[in-house]
Amino acid sequence: MDEGAFVHHLNEAYGIAARRLIFIPYGDSAYSYRVEGENGTRYYMKLFEHGNDSHCQGILRCSHYVPFMWELHQTGRFVELPCPFRTLSGAYLLPLSGCTAVLFQFIEGETWAEAYPFSKHKLERVGRLAARIRQLTPFTATSGLTSETYDVSFSEHLNQCLKQIEHLRAGASPASQLLRELVIPQQRRITELLHQMTEVRERLVLDPAPNVLCHGDLWGGNLMETADGRLIVLDWEAAMLAPPELDIVGYIGEGLGHFLTGYEQELGQQMGLNPDLLRYYAYRHHLRNLTHWCMNILHRNLEPDQLDNDLEMVRHHCLNRLDTVEASLRNAANRNI
Repeated sequence: MDEGAFVHHLNEAYGIAARRLIFIPYGDSAYSYRVEGENGTRYYMKLFEHGNDSHCQGILRCSHYVPFMWELHQTGRFVELPCPFRTLSGAYLLPLSGCTAVLFQFIEGETWAEAYPFSKHKLERVGRLAARIRQLTPFTATSGLTSETYDVSFSEHLNQCLKQIEHLRAGASPASQLLRELVIPQQRRITELLHQMTEVRERLVLDPAPNVLCHGDLWGGNLMETADGRLIVLDWEAAMLAPPELDIVGYIGEGLGHFLTGYEQELGQQMGLNPDLLRYYAYRHHLRNLTHWCMNILHRNLEPDQLDNDLEMVRHHCLNRLDTVEASLRNAANRNI
């Protein structure tokens, strides 16, 4: 479908006056666009391709977390998020030929993706925000959000990608060749971590921890500060009912104490951290992301900007962090003493 026809469908479905789409090379399980309309009106859109298995899984998640976001915003329980738009018929998702679109409020601001390392003040703010999300747990009963099952089914795809990268054929795409240069030096380490993650998972399944509402991906790229100082939480796709360590694991480095100061002040109680959960979530996060980016580069026909973004993520947000996890876990263990 060409852009003109697509924009026409958007306008008819939502009753808006969109004029053009601007591709944003951001996001893992959907394509991102800024939708520009008349008089400077703007929207944010996620676009899911029906022929992409990762996008199809994203559509299923949308059917649960998008209505939940809308309810949180409309009831005023949590307004620091981009509110989804409903179509004129009341639907949260817009199925079209070969794709599904979801439209959100466009919020002006700067993400904290480039703000690392976070200051003490920023860490405490994120901690308070994570605790506020946790306190929304009583309102999830009818949300349909998934609960933690300690799923590691992605590991099969990662092993297949590792084999394909190792035996990459002559004439492979430039992006695949660059991926090989990044992955091969760490192939053995990746395989070891897959085994270690699976062993920890077996212990967790036998003795599951209580679940609370977690955002699931509270990194700087999903935190946006507006001009008036509000901190907005973007991209709720990974939201689920899980042990609280899921939202804490991204902050288990040197800033953990400051994060937990904000978290515990907001929650009104102290947190005891489960080292097995932190280890599992840390390695699952990196290895599942690596799987997604490898699948994108090796098997999916993506825009050049998206390929560049995925290679950048492999290089600077995954492989370079694998050997920092254990030191961070020791820091968390010391905090528990």
